[in-house]
Amino acid sequence: MKTGTGEEAAMRTRDVVVGETYIANIPQRLPARIRDEHAGTAAQWQAGMQLHLARGRRITVTVTGFGEEPDTVVVVRDVPVGRVTLRLTAEQAAALDLAEGITGIVTDADGNAIAFPGTVAHTIPARRLRPQDERLELHPDTGHFHRALACRNADGMTPAEIDQAAAKALEQLHHVRGLALEDPTFDRSVLTAEADHREWQRIAERVRAARLASYDPRADPDAVEHPPLIRFRQA
Repeated sequence: MKTGTGEEAAMRTRDVVVGETYIANIPQRLPARIRDEHAGTAAQWQAGMQLHLARGRRITVTVTGFGEEPDTVVVVRDVPVGRVTLRLTAEQAAALDLAEGITGIVTDADGNAIAFPGTVAHTIPARRLRPQDERLELHPDTGHFHRALACRNADGMTPAEIDQAAAKALEQLHHVRGLALEDPTFDRSVLTAEADHREWQRIAERVRAARLASYDPRADPDAVEHPPLIRFRQA
């Protein structure tokens, strides 16, 4: 699995293969041309809304072509659709005194709305695309913060309590790894969960090796704190 940290891995249109699947990084603040674009059709409105909902996320897309503007690509992605259209024949429409199609929400026997598979198309800069097998790297400051948070939370814990916390961290890691298999939005969560679990494991091993009754980060040479966000309580 490849690793990447951001702009150094940015793709250009010449690197993009039509028909291939990529990960698209959607910025928190969309470009003005996208924010101010007026939808002319229901499909365009839905695509714009879905792109708005994807801000700050990593989504899986398939490239279908290149945009009219330079260095842009047209991509499609799967999204659930809550509204459907039932097409009627001319005879059915005339008999029911309805238009050629009925648009609405389908519900189950309990009245709950049912979602159906659907797709939306977006035009985005090619630089937002990343290889599907790219793996993010945890920023050193973020890793430092999560280590410090574990050290602070472990302060005063008994070995049994630390083992329990380490087991809970492992459970969370397994959970987000499973989510990331289907949704690249959770890639960053996997990295932070890995950092949490590693630190709890380290603390647990130190307590066992030193046969301590409880953990004291101030007496741990490998413990870290992250001022001004994380501080150890004064003994």
